[in-house]
Amino acid sequence: QAAPRHSLYRKLAFAAVMSFWGAKVAPGATAEADTSAGQLLHLSQACLDPAAASGASSIVYVEQNGTSFAIAVLKEGGQECCALDLFIDLKEAKLKVEGKAAVHLTGYFESDDMDEDKDEDEAPAKAKASPKVEAKSSPKAVVKATPNASPKVEAKKVEAKKVEEEDDEDEEEEEEEGEESEE
Repeated sequence: QAAPRHSLYRKLAFAAVMSFWGAKVAPGATAEADTSAGQLLHLSQACLDPAAASGASSIVYVEQNGTSFAIAVLKEGGQECCALDLFIDLKEAKLKVEGKAAVHLTGYFESDDMDEDKDEDEAPAKAKASPKVEAKSSPKAVVKATPNASPKVEAKKVEAKKVEEEDDEDEEEEEEEGEESEE
């Protein structure tokens, strides 16, 4: 089955709005990037400069609202590269390097409204879904992460939510069976 033309168009449009970004950031410096409004940086990788001295190390930080967060700790001869999957608005946050070696940061810019385009693609599929399936995707079912919660705690919350949803499904089926037997 061939994909609808609008789907192909969206994929091409998606590819057109992404563009490579890279910066070599010296120790004590902040990454510089010219961004237009509505663009996010998808930071994909941090690597020590290949010319780093033997045993040199550096830490890459994201600084936002006056707080610094270490996102990569790199050491020559050890962990020299770190894969990342971070979306950063460089109008609100800074990338900085501390240590003894320069770091190469790479990623790509993406339009901030890409999620909205995805939602539009999913809308026709949801319209075809049965009402019973729609009820499962209620806003209550969405578990939102809090900045201070650990991944283990979040995983337990998600698992508890799944069990609760399964219980709700069982109750709905029992109610439907009861209604059918009364008729």
